[in-house]
Amino acid sequence: MKPRLSTILDDAERSGRLMLTDAQIAAALPDASPEALRQALHRQQQRGRIVHVARGTGQWVIVPLAHAQTGAPPPGAWLHRFIASALKVPYYVGLLSAAEAYGVVPYAPSVIQVMVSKQRRPITVGRQRLVFHTRTRVSVMPTRWHETADGRYLVSTPELTMLDLLRRQDVAGGAVRVAELVEGLSAYAQPEGLREALRTADDTPNAQRLGALLSRQGSDLSEIVAAFLGRRPRRSVTLEPGAAGQDMEDAKFQVRLPRRLGESNT
Repeated sequence: MKPRLSTILDDAERSGRLMLTDAQIAAALPDASPEALRQALHRQQQRGRIVHVARGTGQWVIVPLAHAQTGAPPPGAWLHRFIASALKVPYYVGLLSAAEAYGVVPYAPSVIQVMVSKQRRPITVGRQRLVFHTRTRVSVMPTRWHETADGRYLVSTPELTMLDLLRRQDVAGGAVRVAELVEGLSAYAQPEGLREALRTADDTPNAQRLGALLSRQGSDLSEIVAAFLGRRPRRSVTLEPGAAGQDMEDAKFQVRLPRRLGESNT
């Protein structure tokens, strides 16, 4: 009996493989013509059994029945393999998505924020949306594996996540929201990890902002930031770049803070 695509998909799922390429599917169905294979893939896609990750990549994600309503399995099942094998670029999951991985965000963000070296168009997989943000020297930034029941992918360390959130406040909910996230993430941060993140990111203004927030929150980690800044040339900055009404001054880190930040902590 000739193998059928549905059988190939079932066998792959049972073995724990939820991603297949066009080449792998064609090799498993050697007697199928290109047109027959195209039609079979289309039928399975219409049934919701598989979903294309992105056009032109030849990458398919198998959708287990348990995830039929969301149209795709969780990112742990496919995100790293897709980026590593199809895009072939260094990456890490960051910003709010990294904060969610550490349990700091009480809800799953509507998008998965992925840091890469060059801008890319968003990708939709089922109801999940990958949005790419640029990060210089992404390949050397400190990351760790985020392990899930479905697989794993790279996320920024808690220390780098704090700096990235300050750098990209526009996609993280603004200065007050970022201050809350920094407070949550600081519980997972370690002195050596913070030193590495500060050294690798080499971002004086956002180091100042982080130091000011950690100091206001009573964290000893603020001294790590102060030591990093040392005698580095710096100027007075606002917590929220370009914002008006920054009327509380942190003299140590030379950061002007919005009064509403103080109100949010009362």
